[in-house]
Amino acid sequence: MIVHRPLQRRAFLKLSAATVALSLAGCVDDLTQASVAAAPDTAEDRKLLAFFSKSFTRELEEAPEFMTSLGLKKRYGEWNDYSAAYAETRNTNTMADVAFMRDEIDRAALSPSMRVSYDVFRFRNEQRVANHRFRLHSYDVSHFGGPQQNVPNLLINRHRIDDASDAEAYVARIEATEKLVAQTIAFMHDQEAKGIRLPRFSYALMIADTEKTIDGAPFGTGPDNAIYADFKAKVAKLTIDGAAKARLTAAAEKALTSAMAPAYKRLVTAMRDIAGRARTDHGAGALPDGRAYYNRAIADHTTLNVTADEIHELGLAEVARLAAEMEPLKAKLGFRGPLRAFYADLRTNPRYLYPNTDEGRSAYLARALELQREANAALPSAFGRVPKAPVEVKRMEPFLESGQTIAFYNQPSPDGSRPGLVFYNLASMATLPKWQMAALAFHEGIPGHHLQIAIAQETKNIPDFRKYEFFTAYAEGWALYTELLSKEMGLYKDDLDEVGRITMELWRACRLVVDTGIHAKGWNRKQAVEYFLANTALTRDNIVREIDRYFVWPGQACAYQIGKNKILELRERAKASLGARFDIRAYHDVVLENGAVPLPVLETLVADWVRARAAPV
Repeated sequence: MIVHRPLQRRAFLKLSAATVALSLAGCVDDLTQASVAAAPDTAEDRKLLAFFSKSFTRELEEAPEFMTSLGLKKRYGEWNDYSAAYAETRNTNTMADVAFMRDEIDRAALSPSMRVSYDVFRFRNEQRVANHRFRLHSYDVSHFGGPQQNVPNLLINRHRIDDASDAEAYVARIEATEKLVAQTIAFMHDQEAKGIRLPRFSYALMIADTEKTIDGAPFGTGPDNAIYADFKAKVAKLTIDGAAKARLTAAAEKALTSAMAPAYKRLVTAMRDIAGRARTDHGAGALPDGRAYYNRAIADHTTLNVTADEIHELGLAEVARLAAEMEPLKAKLGFRGPLRAFYADLRTNPRYLYPNTDEGRSAYLARALELQREANAALPSAFGRVPKAPVEVKRMEPFLESGQTIAFYNQPSPDGSRPGLVFYNLASMATLPKWQMAALAFHEGIPGHHLQIAIAQETKNIPDFRKYEFFTAYAEGWALYTELLSKEMGLYKDDLDEVGRITMELWRACRLVVDTGIHAKGWNRKQAVEYFLANTALTRDNIVREIDRYFVWPGQACAYQIGKNKILELRERAKASLGARFDIRAYHDVVLENGAVPLPVLETLVADWVRARAAPV
């Protein structure tokens, strides 16, 4: 999973990064010149590339968190602007960009490759304009995201300290949490004024995470707070004198105790206040104009014109198909009871678990890293192009564990200073059975998210905005597709790995049923949990985390299976058309080398590739 919401509150924190880290002076100008250097074919191409550069530069310079994720150090001590006024400004700019594309660019005069960029840009921006109407519906502040998670995540995992000025910028960011939290509280109050509150359960989880953010020294007793420990560790590595290090550490301590702590306490107070008026654990359909919002969310995440009822029926059919695939495996493993009993054994039998100890956690991470290395060695059999960036594994920080699901991926930095990272939630080893490990590792790292994102950021022949783009159905569909591809590559070692693969896909098929059940059919949390328990081997803790995520991120969970099905459908269609001329490595290259695209654009790209490959030499 990549946690990402385009151009919303968490928009630029976990975007895929894709450029060379540049110096502070002139970094944005240098970055945007990379596109122009790609030798446009026509005068209209040049006009469009100049427009892309201008638009991208504007968005980049308005987003200090995005620049940090790219390794840039401009506005390094700041956070994004999350005010309502900026949201309106951003929407006005987006509408102007759409109007320019529509009125000033002749698509027919563009070269074929630039038509793809034109289509991606227009699709993305038209989606943004359509989404703006529902800005306050989106639960951008919830137990699944907000400053209680995003601030420490960016500081610890993204903000590099290479010299004293970087450390001072880190301190400035701590101080600036006062403004960030004030904007967050204003957003929550604006939501409530529209009759929009989180599901009741989310507040308790969100409050717990927020309190963890300001736990430990220097806020109180006990071990160092995660942010404080990170700052001290980074400063300790600097080649400056001890007095300078002491001065910087004292500044950080003061900022934490005098700026961040009071701000986060105000945030907890606001959360408790609003939580007192929350009465139900509701889906999007219960919100004012909720049906229209959910339909928009489906369209945004799937990039297709598909209804909630159609998705629900697809989910039921996919669950039935995968259950039929599981039956012979169950028999092969000697289990004689019904599938539901088999699933219960898989989720509770201690033989499938690592010990819930530090030794068990270390063993899990070691095996997860080994799986990545095995997958990396097998890449030449299925890919013509592989990324240069490596991937590593890491335990999630404590401030993420209670609200997040079992794993997610963060992209590498373009300068090589940070590898791709797969984060695992190791709070309880009972949530991470051994039979699930292989499929989960392949989805989050190689050949899943890491390949897709790292290849996109290393591609030189597409405009920069496309290197950073994200479409849920494409990105998550690719990662789910690679769970099956990994089987075809020979990466699963035994029947239990295959049980894990089918269970992981059942997980995504159940999402189609449950997400639409919650938001379009009025399902409650108990119904959703029971459906998962009956149809997957996921642990109860994992299921509850998943269900809680679906409640606060409507439509997102629908994109995985839909995207995977489309990528597989296009592959099989290409095989049928090309016969002996079909090359799986070339197919994967065409899917990945264009960066993230809407599914209709991907279909066009593959069709063009098939026609070119089928043409006589």
